[in-house]
Amino acid sequence: MKELDTHHKLAEINSIKVLGDWLDRCKNARDGHYKRAETLFYRSQTLGYILIYATVFVTVFSFFPIDTKSIIFWSITKQHILVLTGCISAVISGIVTQARYGERAEIHRSSGARYANLARLIELLELKVSSGVIDNNEITKQSVEIITEWNTLAKDSLLTPHNESKLQLTFHVLIALIVSALFFIVASSTQAAT
Repeated sequence: MKELDTHHKLAEINSIKVLGDWLDRCKNARDGHYKRAETLFYRSQTLGYILIYATVFVTVFSFFPIDTKSIIFWSITKQHILVLTGCISAVISGIVTQARYGERAEIHRSSGARYANLARLIELLELKVSSGVIDNNEITKQSVEIITEWNTLAKDSLLTPHNESKLQLTFHVLIALIVSALFFIVASSTQAAT
């Protein structure tokens, strides 16, 4: 009888340890998805507002006559600024369409909520095990349900990066700066030629 009680206590301690590990992993996944959703939502909002302002700028100033002889700086005229702003609007529009930041943010938010729900199920099972109000068959049954839900959730969730690639972002910014510099160089050489 004493050996059976010892075996039951060991199984209970092992179950609590496993459930604690599951809970930590589930909370980390939840937090990762929520953080990624916030990042993507912020990018979506920022690029959206920049796109709105750039488009309004180009639209409004395209109705005014532009003095192509008036140089602002380094042989750059107002028309060059207007064309560059229009190009920036087109690029941002393409980025917003291609990257789908808003859509991806919503998917991550939904995955984070599902992981939060799974964490609550694990906490409830952990509470039942630690208080001794559940038998081993029910522990096994609920554990299998949690594993099944977790596997389904893992298949449906987008990946959350461990470290967002700053190199990739830097590369895109560098390309944008090179294109802008080339634009101004071509604009100044065109202006000098006329």
